[in-house]
Amino acid sequence: MKAVILAGGFGTRLRPLSSTRPKPMVPVLGKPNLQYLLESLEKIPEIDEIILSVHYMRGEIREFIDEKMSDYPKGIRFVNDPMPLETGGALKNVEDYVSEDFLVIYGDVFTNFDFGELIEAHKRNDGLITVAVTKVYDPEKYGVVEMDKEGRVTHFEEKPKRPKTNLVDAGIYMVNKKVLEAIPKGKEVYFEREVLPRFVGQEAVYAHKIPREYYWIDLGTPDDLFYAHQLAMDEITKQNGYYTIAEGAEVPEDVEIQGPAYIDEGAKIGHGVKIKAYTYIGPNTVVEDKAYFKRAILIGNDIVKERSEIKDSILGEGVVVGKNVILKENAVVGDYARIYDNLVIYGAKVLPWKKVEEYEAYIKIKLDPTKVRPGVTPDRCPLGLPECIYTKFKAIAGEKPPCDECIENQWLF
Repeated sequence: MKAVILAGGFGTRLRPLSSTRPKPMVPVLGKPNLQYLLESLEKIPEIDEIILSVHYMRGEIREFIDEKMSDYPKGIRFVNDPMPLETGGALKNVEDYVSEDFLVIYGDVFTNFDFGELIEAHKRNDGLITVAVTKVYDPEKYGVVEMDKEGRVTHFEEKPKRPKTNLVDAGIYMVNKKVLEAIPKGKEVYFEREVLPRFVGQEAVYAHKIPREYYWIDLGTPDDLFYAHQLAMDEITKQNGYYTIAEGAEVPEDVEIQGPAYIDEGAKIGHGVKIKAYTYIGPNTVVEDKAYFKRAILIGNDIVKERSEIKDSILGEGVVVGKNVILKENAVVGDYARIYDNLVIYGAKVLPWKKVEEYEAYIKIKLDPTKVRPGVTPDRCPLGLPECIYTKFKAIAGEKPPCDECIENQWLF
């Protein structure tokens, strides 16, 4: 049996992290999500080959497989999409390489689900597709599944405004090769929007609920990446204690750690540093004295200088954060960016390799985007920023108002 991992998407909602890496290569606790999927598939005896459907930054994925997964015990085949084909078109593109029934996994699914359970469920029914489903708190963001007592899917709707259930498509399927006959070759086709509803109408789709003991996350946004790290740290805490300090990490005795927390190999932590819950400090990161972290993700090889504070924010690889910097409110800093001393950044996205020396664009305002226009900027900062900082922000917004795309995406150029 073959397993297909769809790894060709652009990951636009994960930018700027996905600006420099394909979405399946976004790391959780220092390990790319693709590696988690491959390790899970290694345990499934029925699977003898993994097919990687790739397009965007496919060279990065191939390099990772060649260097880090060279001893992988099962075959790995690359199938390149000549253009963005979306999920259905990408499956059609692997038609010549799959068996009669094959497993499909979206490359942005972070889970410890045993895929063998879905294979067995598919064998027990007479459907052409068996979809793994799970319960979520916000079903309107996903494909919502309704099923009968026998497990047959009776209705499927992608991102409904008023979902009737909180049971959603988990992006993991068992598919019969006959399904691919209904997909045109070389065209953009969405499997979940176009193909799946068609076969639901033919009563050929069954659902299998992911048991509650497994976790599942769609790594679509920075918030999802935070949640994935939280779950991963919780799992490690059950085995290794409240926090983990990897081999080779240097952590002085006066460092205050309030777990769950994870300090990866080669990290060097300064004196008087405070590391609060759900913080991940990646490999070979250097943290200077009296820095403060809470629910922060540092992907690795970063430098955080003294007395800086990082809370609810993500640093990409190789980021340099100056002295007395404050990063808060879900700020996301792209790879190799540099934040200069004494800056306060709330909720902005900083592009890779960007040098932020002053407030060149604007700070994210939790109001209607049109409120950031010159002349209609609020007199007082709704985030409670110091008056001196907010005054400077208003002056810059008046000189060079951000474009609509900047406002929508909260970019710091």
